[in-house]
Amino acid sequence: MRGEGREGVRIRKMQLKIVLVGERRVGKTSLLERYLKNHFSEEYTGTLGGRVYPTDLEVALDGDDIALAHIAFFDLMGEQSVRKVFAEPFFFGTQGVLAVCDVERPETLHLIKDWMDVVAKIAGPVPVGIAFNKIDRADAMAIGPEETAWLRKEFPTAPTFMTSARTGQGVEDAFSTIISRSVDAILAKGRASRSSRVFRQRILLFIAGRGNLGAAKNELFSEFKAVLPAQIMEELDNLVRLEALALDPSGTKTFVKAAEAPGTTRYWATDRGKRIAESPKGDELAIEEIV
Repeated sequence: MRGEGREGVRIRKMQLKIVLVGERRVGKTSLLERYLKNHFSEEYTGTLGGRVYPTDLEVALDGDDIALAHIAFFDLMGEQSVRKVFAEPFFFGTQGVLAVCDVERPETLHLIKDWMDVVAKIAGPVPVGIAFNKIDRADAMAIGPEETAWLRKEFPTAPTFMTSARTGQGVEDAFSTIISRSVDAILAKGRASRSSRVFRQRILLFIAGRGNLGAAKNELFSEFKAVLPAQIMEELDNLVRLEALALDPSGTKTFVKAAEAPGTTRYWATDRGKRIAESPKGDELAIEEIV
C-alpha cells in the first residue's frame, strides 16, 4: 500500500500553467468541465477572452515521490485576436498545452499549427497533447488518413487522444498525460539547472586553482574536452556576471561575451570567486529562471 516505508519519499511542490487552445466550438470548455467537475452541458456558451480553472492535484513521480501541483488551466476563446493581440499575457509562462480539434471539422485540426506557432514563440518548447474531440459523433467524422499524415509530420512527438466531453471518453487520459508530461519537463529543467551549477563550480575551482596565472579560454576548452565549447563560454559569461570571475587580474568589472573574445582571453577568480571556491555554497552560483 502506498505510504508504507515512506521515509525516503520526497514531495515536490510546483505551480503549473496549462493552456487549452483551438478554434471556436471545438469543446475546450466542455472538456475542462468534464475533467474537473464531471459535468457536461448541451448548451453552447462561447468563452470570452480567457477563463482560468485552478485545481490542486497530487501527481505520482518515480518511486514513491510525489508532486503537489497547483494547476491553472487557461481556457482561451478560439479567435484570431487571442493569437495576435493577447498572445503574450495568455501564453507567457505556459508549461503545457492541450490543443483541441473537432473531428467533424478538419480545418480545426490544421489551425492547431497556427496556435502552436504562437505558443512556441512566447513559451518556448513545452509538452503538447492533441485531443480529437466529439468522438461520440464518429459517424460524422471528417478526419481521415490525409489529416492523420499531416498531423504526424507537423507534430511527430505529440500524443493524441480521442475524446468526448459528452460521454467522458478519453478525457481523463488526455489531461493526466499532459499534466504528467508537464511535471516531468519541469523536473528535467530543474535537473539541467543543477547540472549547470555544478559545472559552473568546476570552472571556478579550476581558474581559482591557477592563482595569479588565471586561465585562457582555450585552456578551458582543453581541460573540459567532454563539454561543448558553447556551454563553457555560456558558463564563463555567467561567472563574470556573478562577479566570481573577471577579465582582469585586479578584478575590474568588465564584460565581454566569451563567444566574441579570442581564445587567448584570460579569466581570473575575483576575491568573491576565491571565497566561493574555498567554501562553496550552491546558492551563490545559482541562476534563477523565472517562468
